[in-house]
Amino acid sequence: MLALAGVHTYYGNIEALKGIDLEVKEGEIVALLGANGAGKTTALSSISGLVPPKRGRIRFRGEDITGRSPEAIVAEGIIQAPEGRRIFPDLTVMENLKMGAYLRRDKKGVEDDLEYVTSLFPILAKRAGQSGGTLSGGEQQMLAISRALMGRPKMLLLDEPSLGLAPLIIRNIFDIIRQINIEQGVAILLVEQNANLALRVAHRAYILTTGAITLSGVADDLLADEGVRKAYLGG
Repeated sequence: MLALAGVHTYYGNIEALKGIDLEVKEGEIVALLGANGAGKTTALSSISGLVPPKRGRIRFRGEDITGRSPEAIVAEGIIQAPEGRRIFPDLTVMENLKMGAYLRRDKKGVEDDLEYVTSLFPILAKRAGQSGGTLSGGEQQMLAISRALMGRPKMLLLDEPSLGLAPLIIRNIFDIIRQINIEQGVAILLVEQNANLALRVAHRAYILTTGAITLSGVADDLLADEGVRKAYLGG
């Protein structure tokens, strides 16, 4: 469904991605793991068109999308919930959700999806008229994921959904990520520092080290790998 081949991405003269190859198949959750500064967010930014690669190709559903604008990539069905949530703080919860559907013209479908996301996160229905900036961190993360879902993605890019959240909220959000994948069939590329949680929800995973893929495999196999456990899982 999504394939990166030999992708090199730079910030000025600094090479952030060093020829990575990565694939996400239909209906998969794929985790992209690594330490701070490994290039995980850069990989998502390259896919979404925010920081286009200098070399290499990105294909989505067989079509070359390398170098396309972020808006064109969203229109193709790749939608990102960015790190740090980045909701619109001065808009209400409902206005934030509707912003996620700004490219859509199917009014009934939008109404159905509003009902769906508020069934996933009932607190958003209770906070519908409240400004996004007044929500708790966990509620803002729920809103960011829901806003992305309102675009009806074929592929969802999630950047550090657990960042700065309490353990109970994190577990709830990861349960919902799995539910979205199962119920909607949405493929998900999950960037996450909490490797233990990410590997428990993902089908496959890649480990990124200073801009290069150093290990990949089935998530359960990586969970059981002693080297991975020592390096990333604290065991």
